[in-house]
Amino acid sequence: MKPSDVRSGRAWLRLMPLVSLMLVACAAGTPRPTGGDAVSRQGALIGDILVAQYAGRTGDLAGAADYFAKALQLDPTNRNLRARAFAAALVAQSPTRVALAKTAPHEALAAMVLGNQALIAGDAQQAARDYAQLPKAGPLGALRPLLIAWAEAGAGHAQQGIDRLKPLSVGSPFAPVYALHAALIADDGQREAEAGRFYAKAQAQSGTLDLQMAQALASWQARQGNQGNANSILRLLVNIHPQLRIALPGLIKAAQHPAIANARAGAAASYLALAGALTQPHQILLQQILLDAALNLRPDYAIARLLRAHIALVTHQPARAAQILAGIKPGDPLYPLAVMQRAEIAGNNGKGATMIPALRALAKAAPQSAAPLALVGDIERDGKDYAAAKRDYSAALARLGAAPPSSAWSLYYGRAIAEDKSGDWHAAKRDLQAALALAPDQPFVLNYLGYSQARRGTHLAAAQKLIERALQVDPNEGAIIDSLGYVLYRRGQIAKALKVQIDAVEHAPDNAEVNMHLAEIFDAAGQPLAAQHQWARTLGLHPNARERAKIKIGLQRDQEAGGV
Repeated sequence: MKPSDVRSGRAWLRLMPLVSLMLVACAAGTPRPTGGDAVSRQGALIGDILVAQYAGRTGDLAGAADYFAKALQLDPTNRNLRARAFAAALVAQSPTRVALAKTAPHEALAAMVLGNQALIAGDAQQAARDYAQLPKAGPLGALRPLLIAWAEAGAGHAQQGIDRLKPLSVGSPFAPVYALHAALIADDGQREAEAGRFYAKAQAQSGTLDLQMAQALASWQARQGNQGNANSILRLLVNIHPQLRIALPGLIKAAQHPAIANARAGAAASYLALAGALTQPHQILLQQILLDAALNLRPDYAIARLLRAHIALVTHQPARAAQILAGIKPGDPLYPLAVMQRAEIAGNNGKGATMIPALRALAKAAPQSAAPLALVGDIERDGKDYAAAKRDYSAALARLGAAPPSSAWSLYYGRAIAEDKSGDWHAAKRDLQAALALAPDQPFVLNYLGYSQARRGTHLAAAQKLIERALQVDPNEGAIIDSLGYVLYRRGQIAKALKVQIDAVEHAPDNAEVNMHLAEIFDAAGQPLAAQHQWARTLGLHPNARERAKIKIGLQRDQEAGGV
């Protein structure tokens, strides 16, 4: 199988008209009106389709599924409409998707839905027959042998499933996945010798270690009495993915049990494997469908929940992401990651304080990790409790010891902001310099230090150099361009400042502070009418109380100067 078979968006587009399901009208093929009732029925049909399409475009997936279902009731023989009703139900995870799948045999994903339903009902033989109807090419072609093999194993034919995957376990980008699943099937079927060979093959062929592979390999090693090897695998995983460090104790404990306990869990892991291989932005809808399928089979599958929540965030559904993460319960080794992500979502919505007790409990349970306290500090800083934020940032730094890693720059940076906001600039400057010692090219730190000095009117030449360094790293960040315009203004280079500040407003048109600086520079350039317009515009950008007071003074001054 070529790499494009797994990753190509073109292959996915061949599967079904799913991408256009919310955008293309389905009136083609509907009966022509022959009387008053028919005209009314036709009008209702077209209305339901249009509402369904609008719901899909605006993100109301449940509404789209409902209205496509209503339209289908009005025109039950329309195959085009039936396909779209099924696709909408699938994307929305509507309960009607199973019934619709039974009537849409030509849709590639219908076989997947029916196979899953059979596996959930305990009919593994029927699941194998359904999965065999999946296409042999494209992304689902990569998935097909995995699902059939697990269904065969669930039906008591483990060796048949292993033999199906064996020839696929070499010579392709997906070979490590096939080898791993052959090992898992052998392991579940208590074929230890065969499991050991396939686990070794999977490990040898895999590139960067991922969480699913690491958990399976560590579980095998631990249950074979090689706890040291299991721990080494998991520590290697954490070195590659440092965000997993907080979960390490739980992962080590969980390695005492099989990673996959039955055919349903194996099929869920198959869906996750393909979802993880789809990395292109246009493949995100298929990723979502695959992960939803995994969670239908195994609702407690924490890895799938984390990835599904990430997709919800990418598609601007934070509430949905939080709901998905809430399904990861205490006791799961990945529960700490779910709590951290839920706290970040709550913080972004201004409700971070509600998650502080859970973060403190996490910090107590994981005394080796600085992450929960760091996030508490962020939430407290956003809530303007700067004294509490400084305490928690300091406690987080204390956990890192005398030689903190380079990633600790963010803790020094966060504490510096809290110190600056509470009036202790000297302490803030020390922390900003400590952050730069760990991350010399970090643009946020360079910008904050440079802008803070410009705002105070000190070391303006040095401040400009810091900001220019930040722009070399991130040349399109409006806040940093704004800082350069402001420092040029403070240095009296008004013509240059005006040009730079106009660029800053183009990059950050809705930022009140950036627009306010442009008004100040217009004033300094002797353009009171332009400044007046800019002050007025900035008032509509939700400035804070301090900015609003300054804007009103500037607006009144320029109105008087302009005779308005």
